[in-house]
Amino acid sequence: HSVRAYKSVLDIPDPVDLAFLVVPAPLVIPAVKECAGKGVRGRVVISAGVSEVGPEGAALERELVETARSAGMRVVGPNCMGLLNTDPRVAVNGQFSPVFPPAGNVAMASQSGALGIAILDYAVRNSIGISSFISVGNKADISGNDLLLYWEGDPNTDVIVLYLESFGNPRRFGRLARRIARKKPIIAVKSGRTKAGTRAASSHTGALASVDVAVDALFHQAGVIRTATIEGLFDVAVLLANQPIPKGRRVGIVTNAGGPGILAADALESNGLDVPEFSPELRAKLAEGLSSDASTRNPVDMIATAGPDEYRRSIETLLGSDEVDSLMVSYVPATPGGGPAIAEVVRDVGAQYKGDKTLLSVFMSAENPAELLADERVRIPTYQFPEAGAVALARVIRHGEWLVKPEGTVPAFDDARPDDARTVARKALERFGDDGGWLDPAEVDEVLGAFGLRLPSSMVATTPDQAVEFAKGLNSSVAMKIVSAAAVHKSDLGGVVLDVHGDKAVRDTFGRLMRLVDDAEGVLVQEMIEDGLEVLVGMTEDPAFGPLIVFGMGGILVELIGDVAFRINPVTDLEAAEMVRSIKSAKLLEGYRSFPPVDVPALEQVILRVSALSEAVPEISEMDLNPVKVLAPGEGIAIVDARVRVKPVQSGWTPELIDLPGLTNPVK
Repeated sequence: HSVRAYKSVLDIPDPVDLAFLVVPAPLVIPAVKECAGKGVRGRVVISAGVSEVGPEGAALERELVETARSAGMRVVGPNCMGLLNTDPRVAVNGQFSPVFPPAGNVAMASQSGALGIAILDYAVRNSIGISSFISVGNKADISGNDLLLYWEGDPNTDVIVLYLESFGNPRRFGRLARRIARKKPIIAVKSGRTKAGTRAASSHTGALASVDVAVDALFHQAGVIRTATIEGLFDVAVLLANQPIPKGRRVGIVTNAGGPGILAADALESNGLDVPEFSPELRAKLAEGLSSDASTRNPVDMIATAGPDEYRRSIETLLGSDEVDSLMVSYVPATPGGGPAIAEVVRDVGAQYKGDKTLLSVFMSAENPAELLADERVRIPTYQFPEAGAVALARVIRHGEWLVKPEGTVPAFDDARPDDARTVARKALERFGDDGGWLDPAEVDEVLGAFGLRLPSSMVATTPDQAVEFAKGLNSSVAMKIVSAAAVHKSDLGGVVLDVHGDKAVRDTFGRLMRLVDDAEGVLVQEMIEDGLEVLVGMTEDPAFGPLIVFGMGGILVELIGDVAFRINPVTDLEAAEMVRSIKSAKLLEGYRSFPPVDVPALEQVILRVSALSEAVPEISEMDLNPVKVLAPGEGIAIVDARVRVKPVQSGWTPELIDLPGLTNPVK
């Protein structure tokens, strides 16, 4: 049939709310100006050939945004694949996919247009209802952060899924996501996880950090559920969109075959969930409706002859029990055509259940039972194999634990002297210039000391006599370290000698260290700290994410072992405690075999003071406290070695925005 067409938007007699621009790049600006003349408030610019192709395209894109904003318009794109909205009051379908999804409560945004269309197709094939879908393109105007604000206030959206390739303003994303995720779960796939995205750095902390580490920290702190794949993203989304978040980690398993039950139990426990053995009372109740050959321990193996009645009784019994928080129902085709009947039972029991347990299914069959597991009353998530269901359930449970976790506070340190630290950093920059550089030991002492972070007694000796005289005054053995701008990792050069005692040993060690490099400035002679567990506390500045605080096991092997935790600054008291307990070696801090327990509260204070220093002195670009020796409980810590790099603060201005639900035109 024919479609009415107009030569110009200005010729349309009725008001126009939204315009889709699908014209060659040179014609975009004239079309935008016509839209402005018509009073169009929203535009989706499909057209490509702008900032992604070079400087001329970038100039065109800037003109596009300036023209739109001067007329009070907002822009999706350019270089995008469109959008859709399934709300019957709107019913907009302005995208390239041949399918239009069923209405639902999942909102989607994709930074890749083609991948976004594929994602949309996947959602339709798996009966996942969509509220709205946006291909954001170049994000010249409307960004992912704007969409988060819109979906926060959208009554049709309960779950938000994102495919991201970059962040425009990650710190604002984190601030918004932290708030919105407490009301509406956010699930994201962020591409660019490999070492190709790692930034070169000269400190231990910088070498350990990467863009992906920053993304992990951002998502963790903001409560965003990260998945590695698109399939994993929807595995989580379908669970959150249709089932309550479990109250705990206890999972029951119902199956008609032993092997799949064992696989399910293994997958659940390997993802940190519990598969508890049921009580005798619950086992007896389960056994009433099952064959004598069935096992009721958990997994409940009803054996291959189990039919709809056995499934119904077992599911109802476990949903009514207080021994599980969620239930995984598994089916393996044992008889031809048996799957649909079991799927209907799972769906009907799920529809009748009014409690707070999570119900999910695994149908290890060629047929996709997703449609049979859903009707107008309920939708039961289903997975092809138990591993996928276990991973999705574990992610949902961890999100539930994040929801009830206190947010913590960023402490203020009354004894801190930020002005003193800033003065040292800025004076050093007068010496270094635009490239910045590493502070000398005296400057490091001053900067750290201004925030209550003190190193053992030390001095930089420039002659053997100075070294001997200072060592004598300590009445203990000493550590001696080369001081040189070229000695980034002193241990690699043999530039650290420990437990030196006696005048001759100090004098000989001084001479040997001074001969290591041509530009040796002296030798640091420091009080020897014998005891304590060695850890690393540090900071590195990411140009997009800001300061990243790191904690991990210390010493020269820190990069090799990589047992570290990162958080985006500022760090709260609860986040500091979480960092300390999150690394694989955390048990060493509590005492393990020959390792005695150490002063964990004092260690947490070091992390918080490094965080405060990093926030107060933006000139600091990298900082390594390595090793920090954590002493016995109540005895505090000793910072054995520290390095601080400064560089000029990059010019730029990030507007403070009023972030209100549903607001898509932020106000300064």
